Amino acid sequence: MLCLAILAPTPALAQAPAPREIRIGLADAGPAARISAAAPFVLRAGELAIETTEALISPETGAGESVLALGSFVSEARAREVAEAFREERPDGPEVRVRRDPETGRHLAVLSPGSGADGASLRDAGFPEAGTFRIPAPVGEALVVRPLGGSPIRFSAGVSLTAEPPAGGFLEWEGSPYRGSFTVFRSGDGVTVVNRANLEEYLFGVVPRELPPDLFPELEALKAQALAARTYALTPRDAYLRRGYDLCSGPACQVYGGVAAEHPLSTAAIRETAGEAIFHDGRLIDALYTAACGGHTENAENVFSNPTPYLVARACIREAGGVRLEGGPADGPLDAALVRLAGAPVSGWSGAGLSGPATREEAAGVLTAVVRWLGLSSCEPDGASGEELPLGAFGRLVEEIRCREPGAPALGPGPDGGELAREGDPALGRLLAEGLLDPSEQGLDPARPVSRREVIGVAAALLRRDGTLFRRGQLHEVAVLDGWVRITLEEDDGGTARDEPLLIRLGSRGGERLFREIRPTRTPGRDDPPPLAVPTGALRLRVGDFVRYHAVAGRAVGEPVPFDLLILEDLGDAEDRFSRQSSWFVPKNNADLSAAVNEVKPIGRIVALEPLEYGASGRIVRLEIVGTEGSLELRGLRIRRLLGLAENLFRAEPRRDEDGGVTEWWFSGRGWGHGLGLCQAGAYGMAAAGAGYREILAHYYPETEIRPAP
Repeated sequence: MLCLAILAPTPALAQAPAPREIRIGLADAGPAARISAAAPFVLRAGELAIETTEALISPETGAGESVLALGSFVSEARAREVAEAFREERPDGPEVRVRRDPETGRHLAVLSPGSGADGASLRDAGFPEAGTFRIPAPVGEALVVRPLGGSPIRFSAGVSLTAEPPAGGFLEWEGSPYRGSFTVFRSGDGVTVVNRANLEEYLFGVVPRELPPDLFPELEALKAQALAARTYALTPRDAYLRRGYDLCSGPACQVYGGVAAEHPLSTAAIRETAGEAIFHDGRLIDALYTAACGGHTENAENVFSNPTPYLVARACIREAGGVRLEGGPADGPLDAALVRLAGAPVSGWSGAGLSGPATREEAAGVLTAVVRWLGLSSCEPDGASGEELPLGAFGRLVEEIRCREPGAPALGPGPDGGELAREGDPALGRLLAEGLLDPSEQGLDPARPVSRREVIGVAAALLRRDGTLFRRGQLHEVAVLDGWVRITLEEDDGGTARDEPLLIRLGSRGGERLFREIRPTRTPGRDDPPPLAVPTGALRLRVGDFVRYHAVAGRAVGEPVPFDLLILEDLGDAEDRFSRQSSWFVPKNNADLSAAVNEVKPIGRIVALEPLEYGASGRIVRLEIVGTEGSLELRGLRIRRLLGLAENLFRAEPRRDEDGGVTEWWFSGRGWGHGLGLCQAGAYGMAAAGAGYREILAHYYPETEIRPAP
């Protein structure tokens, strides 16, 4: 039904939105927009009103171009489904891209030019709708409305259309219903669709998309999410204001699903917290949130550029009974920290420096210090110099320092050890058979240079064999006394029976090396990977945590035992453990990854991924990608975006061919998102444990308060 009438003028788009109204960009410069409703609605343009049940709105078009397509479809989903089927059948075939006809609103799966195919051959191949189609091209700046059953109506440049919902019903954009009204205007070569809705009703379609109640059915968690989403929506963002709306509808802002997303539990959470927002120092906060934080959130300056007082690293656990332990700067992997304990000269051995070749003199200095620290017999090696050290010669150097006979047989059935020994390199075979050398690191070519990472890896493996290097215990009490952090542990006795638990008090004044373990998800086809200990500047310790520590010698009897290195074992009780996104595994082909990196900077084939700096949560803050022809340093979000990963909280394991070249990278990690602010899965975990929404928000946004929104 089409009806034209002269009605009252509508305010221009440039006018400021009404109080508590929010403008959401549903489509930005799209080729066309279909607006509909179950009952007739009014579409206005100035004094002109069009009454209809459906209208296709698009730019004015010209002749356009003819394209070969797999078909023309009503829904975009169907067009993409056909395109994907073609890619699966012909992985080396032409590219397929979904495009929209602005005059009909239909979606075409278009083949790239020069494919060599034609409509008949494609139909014979099982694509019956294939053929040649014309896609009109946008011209000028006018807007065209095609009402259902009516003739096209042309509107001159600068006109905005407003669609009001029918009484008691909803407007639909591309078949999905939304509360409120729509504004549509020309934008570049396309049209922009803006949903104008009441803020609280907008949240009805946001909260269940951001924290699905069916998966996370805790009212207090949904209340916390409602306040975060409301506060986020009230914070202006200039990039979108310049486009004619306040927020986008996708993950770059907040995911907004309209009426179809609404859920009674999340709606109740929004209504019970109506009008509440989060403030810091009298101002609305930038209420960032992340899907899962991998057990710990991060400081804002380690993800973006500036520190923010309420976006700071927080353990994803309830804080009752815990204390914050401050440590020294995080400056390298655990292996380097271990050999430093032994007095080994490894100053500056961190980040990209670990990938560099070690000289014979450097390797001899590290290994000699470790062997002597262990109280083992050590011998002076012959011919220590500043030259690079081949892997085979490194194996012989280890034997010399350990006072081993050069021709001694390799030990045990360790990986590749016996084979290397039979081929005439018993020293290298012994390192492998004893489990001191990781053969996956850079391959087993005896002629290649040994890296500093491998040197400290062998030295640290020797240290770990000493049963007195680390002591382990479970925290019985943690407290701050007389300026010290005092930690009382119940020592792990290895299964020996005893009448009473042995309790040991540790003392800390700060400056110790602190590490937190990350246990990645299982890698297909192999045993569970060992946890990765990542350095951190601070830890939250609670009663019940397990820790490993290295005690400082020379303490007075009855005094707390000072320690200089402590590892908090895997946070298996992190509140975000309920999420399927809390851990992940992704294999990536090295050739594909290298190609992606080389589009940013030509560095050749990737040979190493070296963390240069870690954040308080253990996330990689700075990463150097080392290639055969150069290197590229990345920081913050650029790391995961370029590598195509879910988070910066990961470990990367190279997989090599027989020649030692990297063929693939195995990434396993924790968390999902940017790692800042409210952990959505953690909020659910806290709520399930009995926390209210105010406690949840105070935990993830410290030093903030809840007040009525302006």
